[in-house]
Amino acid sequence: MNVSSRLRFAPSPRAQGAIVRHPACVVVAALLSAFMGPDLPLRAQEAPPPSTSARAPISLIEARAAAYSADASIRAAREGLNAASARERQSLARPNPTLAYGREQTSRAGQANAQDIAQFEWPLEIAGQRAARADAARFRRQAAEARLTATTQSLDAQVVRAYIEAASAQHRAGIADVAARTAAEAQRVSDERLRAGDIAGYAARRLRLESARYAARRAEAAAAARSAREQLALLMARSVDAVVIPMAVTTDSSGSAFSALLHGVLPSVTLPVALTLTDTVPSAARDSLMVNAVSARPELLVAKLEAQAVAADARLAARERLPVPAISAGYKGEHVRNDATSPSRALSGFVAGVSIPLPLFDRRAGALAAANATARQASAATDVTQRLLAREIADAAGSLRAAEEMRALLLPYVGDEARVALRAVQAAYADGEITLAEWLDAVRAWQETELALLTLDTDIALRRVALARALGFPLFPVSDPVR
Repeated sequence: MNVSSRLRFAPSPRAQGAIVRHPACVVVAALLSAFMGPDLPLRAQEAPPPSTSARAPISLIEARAAAYSADASIRAAREGLNAASARERQSLARPNPTLAYGREQTSRAGQANAQDIAQFEWPLEIAGQRAARADAARFRRQAAEARLTATTQSLDAQVVRAYIEAASAQHRAGIADVAARTAAEAQRVSDERLRAGDIAGYAARRLRLESARYAARRAEAAAAARSAREQLALLMARSVDAVVIPMAVTTDSSGSAFSALLHGVLPSVTLPVALTLTDTVPSAARDSLMVNAVSARPELLVAKLEAQAVAADARLAARERLPVPAISAGYKGEHVRNDATSPSRALSGFVAGVSIPLPLFDRRAGALAAANATARQASAATDVTQRLLAREIADAAGSLRAAEEMRALLLPYVGDEARVALRAVQAAYADGEITLAEWLDAVRAWQETELALLTLDTDIALRRVALARALGFPLFPVSDPVR
């Protein structure tokens, strides 16, 4: 049965009066039938929405690789790690010895005396200054490694969020495009029947308003989809036209296909049960998991390592108060001549000595007090970071649970049962039991419910990413060569 035959069905005797009272029912039936599923002819005749570009769709892994190549923060973190590693190597170096040479020559009344002295002087850090300096450099190198991990995890989360939002916006634009094209087809049929005198002018004008509504929604959804792709293109340092997101293949506006797409996008994100099922897991287990998750966050590890490095600086400042002795050893040669006629005598030997600075004026008291205060400040900052991360994990887990509960409440009203309900609405309108406005309200309610499901699926996916980020879970395999 094609569209024209559907629009010329023979009504039952009960429906004859209804069609006279509501002449637009057959036209609106075309609009409603497009949302009923793939088994109806009008939907089957529709072509899929045009793609945004002829380019091949980009995968999440490809988007991540492009973002890694373009992101300056990754390069900055890597160079920071290289610098910290170089400083750690430098901290292990010992002080260089000093080579000194001096000549002393005196003479009087024909007598002459000349001395040549060459010696090495080497400072000895016997109070543990080198060890404290090496500890501080090692902690800062480890902090740079953790900072690189935190930067990569943050960029991973940004790319995944941008990718999900772009896919969701594009799926929403596809739904709006199907609805607008269906409304346009219904408007075309309505205009033909209006010219034939089969429907009233009011019904035709009402359908024109509905077509304008769907066209406006399509334009708004298309603009939102482009804006979402621009955010992803900005991370990838590419033009927006070069970024094409895979479209979920679906024959209706339900979110099942989009949910399948999300499962493909997030294959490696696994969350602990204790943070998602609060009613079945003891609070002690959740608290233990929370503590372990907070400790695993690279941001907290950075704060702790920086605090340990500052504490090592404080120990270094305390040990620098102690004088650093220096030992010296060398060769001495002396030439002595008693008068102008006497031959000169040559003497040779060695010199050895030790020197110790006297802390009379600079006792490093201010530097030591500043180092200790900085250590206490870093420790307090670590506590603040730990509390903020714990709050972030709790908020992310609570938001995810709330979104999943909302989806569970909405799920019985969408899908196959919703399509069956709409068929019942169609039959009721054909029998004249409901008005045109009630029918259109039912269509809009069904579509808005499906869009709400799409929004919840997107929100759940984004909150899962946020929770994985809060827990410090890698969104991609650690052995990934991109990392």
